[in-house]
Amino acid sequence: MPAKKILFINHDASRSGAPIILLNFLRWFKENSKIPFRVLSKNSGDLDQDFQKLAKLNFFKRTGLFGNAPLNPALLTRGIHKVLNQLHFRHLLNELIKDDIGLIYSNTITNGEILKFLSVMNCPIITHVHELEYWIHRSGPSNLEKVKSYTKLFIVVSEAVKEHLVINHDIPAERIEVIHGFIPVSVLIDRLDSANNPRKDMNIPDDAFIVGSSGMETWRKGKDLFIQLAIAVLSKVGDMPVHFVWVGGHPDSTEAYQIRHDLHHAGIENQVHFVDHVTNPLDYYNQFDAFAMVSREDPFPLVNLEAAALGKPIVCFNSAGGSPEFVGKDAGFVVPYLDINAMADKVVLLAMNKKIRKDLGSRGSAKVADCYDISVGALKILDVIEQHLA
Repeated sequence: MPAKKILFINHDASRSGAPIILLNFLRWFKENSKIPFRVLSKNSGDLDQDFQKLAKLNFFKRTGLFGNAPLNPALLTRGIHKVLNQLHFRHLLNELIKDDIGLIYSNTITNGEILKFLSVMNCPIITHVHELEYWIHRSGPSNLEKVKSYTKLFIVVSEAVKEHLVINHDIPAERIEVIHGFIPVSVLIDRLDSANNPRKDMNIPDDAFIVGSSGMETWRKGKDLFIQLAIAVLSKVGDMPVHFVWVGGHPDSTEAYQIRHDLHHAGIENQVHFVDHVTNPLDYYNQFDAFAMVSREDPFPLVNLEAAALGKPIVCFNSAGGSPEFVGKDAGFVVPYLDINAMADKVVLLAMNKKIRKDLGSRGSAKVADCYDISVGALKILDVIEQHLA
């Protein structure tokens, strides 16, 4: 008798934290387990082909009339859309039922609609939560109630997420297991391109101290706070050459205009550099001397692990999610929430004291290798999967 399959569910296939951690896990899973699996993605994205190389990939939302061919909504009436959607959902559900799915693994807390749709399959559901209140609130109360109703076990990426679910959303602690985020350390290090010199491309002097950060969103990720940090640090270091580099964003967005406005009026356009989306941001991270995690809310950002793996000390805010759980006292500094002056003081300390910078970077790198490599976290998830699939 064929083994029961696992259905892994993505909310989308974008180059962002949750899809990337699932993709890395499935690569590891395929090499280290004989359990068959397939993938269902709510929306299409840049990583579609990467998932398709690992397993059969379906889309929850119909992306074409037949297969994934683009549709022109102007050519179809609302009634035809409705009929096509019904046929798509019926075909999808029949296909999944015939495939003998024994476990559903939902990769975010935003998939309530899909979990309700799949509830007729009557198999256990694990929800892997990579979100805090920002995305939980944006997904709506109806989504959360569905997720709570159909989920047997929650895996969360940090103690901060667990505490939030217990206190604010009445999810029993015994239904939650903390498995911190992880990265494939050796794979990422191997991707570094020694021939690539972002510092030169940005006209940053070789002797300049670089403070880095990364992220796509504005308010939650704190791009505006990064500018405030730059202003504060530059006011403290005198003539010392210090530059600031943010990786990630879209040059034509409203956010980009706002950023350029602030940089111009603050007179720091030559010291602060914003880099658009790049395929290998680690080449930029490798040029950093320190990493400023200015997020207002971040469950357990993988970029912390990536920067630390490269030996970069991290400065972050407390009460902003899971970053302090990683940084602790040995991989950087944790400062009071939104206290830009306190963060600036720690950045200046790192800039002025090479020994402290090197010691924190080395300890952070060792901690990632020992505790946050994919071989550690993925094995914990595999144990949970085997228990519930059995």
